[in-house]
Amino acid sequence: MKIFLAGCDGLLGQNLLRTSAGLGHEMIGSSRHPAPALPGLLSAYHALDAAEPATWDFVRRDVKPDLILNAAAYTDVDGCERDPAQCDRVNRDAVRWMVETGIPVVQISTDYVFDGEAGPYDEEAPVHPISRYGRSKLEAEAITLSSKEGLVVRTTLVWGLEKGAKKSFTEFVRETLEAGKPVRAVTDQIGNPTLARELASAVWTLLARGRTGLYHAAGRDLMSRYEWALQVAEFYGLDASLVRPIDSSGLSLAAARPMNGGLVCEKLARDTGFRFSGLREQLRTA
Repeated sequence: MKIFLAGCDGLLGQNLLRTSAGLGHEMIGSSRHPAPALPGLLSAYHALDAAEPATWDFVRRDVKPDLILNAAAYTDVDGCERDPAQCDRVNRDAVRWMVETGIPVVQISTDYVFDGEAGPYDEEAPVHPISRYGRSKLEAEAITLSSKEGLVVRTTLVWGLEKGAKKSFTEFVRETLEAGKPVRAVTDQIGNPTLARELASAVWTLLARGRTGLYHAAGRDLMSRYEWALQVAEFYGLDASLVRPIDSSGLSLAAARPMNGGLVCEKLARDTGFRFSGLREQLRTA
């Protein structure tokens, strides 16, 4: 299959490329960088902005892929609140332009489509985003699923150790503790830490099974950021006493968060046999 991967240089994009090896796909990558992070895993690369409609005219006319895999997004939740126009252009409008090409789209989404009042959530749970980021991602879901060939994969708290990608929470905690500095971590935001490599493998599994529609894909464990930081300290043999519990009211956040969030992934396991590992196993294999 010829696949156009938008956002190939990001954390998930790099892991999608690494886990595509041996699957027989022709991978065409794009990002806004002049050169790709993993050129050896791409058949071709185009420095393009996913949030420009001309990009998708080019993809439809010249690239002609069998599938668009969208790993590009504006994920700065507070930034989305401060710049809603850019948020909507990247997270919603770009997806509409992808779908308008007539090429099947795989869209990565988030548990921020929920309000966090009653998590963890399965695919049948009612949605109610409480931030501009969450609303933009929910609108992108509807656009993707307007095509019967569309696939939406919701995830949460994605982390990994890829060079050049945004620093993960695990890396932040490890580096801060290694420097002997305290880490403040919230006790009241709950979610599933999800290793990017496992998320990428779940996406490929869904595609191999020919699945469409909506699926949740996230790590097995449900925990607070504070519990996550303690596990990182334990795994690396660092001073856990430097991990300081706080609640979200002690942070200056522009956007509301779904506090009791997280995802239930039984549909994914039932339909494909794929199951995610817990955080301790993720730390061992990252």
